[in-house]
Amino acid sequence: MTNRILRTVAAGTMLTVGTSSLGCGYILHPERRGIQAGTIDTATMVMDLLWLLAGIVPGVVALIVDFSSGAIYSSGRRAELHLGPDGRLVLQVPHASRPGRVELRLVTATHEVVARKTALVGPGPSRNETIDLAPAPGSRGPLILEIETDRGQIARAAVAARL
Repeated sequence: MTNRILRTVAAGTMLTVGTSSLGCGYILHPERRGIQAGTIDTATMVMDLLWLLAGIVPGVVALIVDFSSGAIYSSGRRAELHLGPDGRLVLQVPHASRPGRVELRLVTATHEVVARKTALVGPGPSRNETIDLAPAPGSRGPLILEIETDRGQIARAAVAARL
């Protein structure tokens, strides 16, 4: 009797783990991550909605992960940063829920910093401030925008330009 219960639990666990990886576009379609909008992939949407049968939490989590990562979209546009014709990257100062400082850097693939600016952020009305980042002369290779908060958190985004 105990052996039968153990086998049933093991089979149920394997089935759950196996099907959970099939029900998430984030795992099935990593090449789609970063798409902001577009045509929703019906198969991925149906798999995410089927998780609602297992419970409200798994279904909602699957939908949130796929929509926020962009993996649910089969086509659409990606968020990209581009250097202007003058070789500069102009960004609007980000807003934050609490006052703080952010450092914006343009770095090469070898982690060489070619431009750096610091901005104060915080709550309040938009002032439409911009930051102008210009790579140092003689910089080579693809560029990456790094944003570091005063807490040490770093976000990175590729810049669609080669020097």
